[in-house]
Amino acid sequence: MKCLFIYNPHSGKGKIAKHLDYIVKRLHEKFEVVETYQTKSSEDTINVARESCGKYDALVFSGGDGTFNDVVTGVAPMEKRPILGYIPSGTVNDIARNLSISRNIKKACDVIVNGKVLYHDVGVVNDRYFMYVVAAGTFTEVSYRTDQKIKKVLGKLAYIVDGIKDVFNPVFTKVRIIADGVTIEDTASLLLVLNSKSVGGIRLNKDGHANDGLFDVVLVRKSYFFGISNIIRLFTFGLSRRKKRKYIYHIRAQRIYVETNENVVWCLDGEQGPSGNIEIINLPQHIRIFVSKNYKN
Repeated sequence: MKCLFIYNPHSGKGKIAKHLDYIVKRLHEKFEVVETYQTKSSEDTINVARESCGKYDALVFSGGDGTFNDVVTGVAPMEKRPILGYIPSGTVNDIARNLSISRNIKKACDVIVNGKVLYHDVGVVNDRYFMYVVAAGTFTEVSYRTDQKIKKVLGKLAYIVDGIKDVFNPVFTKVRIIADGVTIEDTASLLLVLNSKSVGGIRLNKDGHANDGLFDVVLVRKSYFFGISNIIRLFTFGLSRRKKRKYIYHIRAQRIYVETNENVVWCLDGEQGPSGNIEIINLPQHIRIFVSKNYKN
């Protein structure tokens, strides 16, 4: 079996490069051939991931949620897709939290070498792919707006510092949502389309599933204190305890269409995405990824 290991040299303060020999050694426990590649950019990651399809049995990679999105963007359109292995090294690592993959390099390698294969849903937004979240509204620009150099120094605290701006300048979005025949029209302080349990490092949606073919659509309404208080309550108490409250809409759907203003910018897996109206489609169990034998969806 052949494996390609690609890594983002800037992610996780560059620690992956220091452990490259160890990672390759561990991968050789499972794969006869192990090749490595240091990515140069987001576009380079996408291209290398695409080119790995049909050539390698597994594509192992290290980086944060943005790197994961790049890899999925590369492999998702292809007919023959390698099994993915993930060694998290980003700032927040929401996808790793969703899959219960440790940031500890040894433990992450254990998952790849000794774990099982999970079939995972993938989302499509217009012509772009995502793994775990599409978002618009207050706080959603923080993940890609925060300076990379500051993130290296402050870690998660960098997001908090940058997010304070939105407390005093909240974003309101008028939306019309059509989700599997259900229509919602309102002014949102935050809109999330989730395929995950964790968002922003917080376990928001404990009942979320990675491969049931459905998204959780969550609209937080504008209300007291510009809707900021509603967002705080959602992230404090979680979705399952709050989905019947008046300040929030929550439905589950496979295909979602959202009409909104042209200047609304969507966040895809923590990266800047398209603007304006979007259509979101779930591709059920579209990719395979190594997870722990004890993982329960």
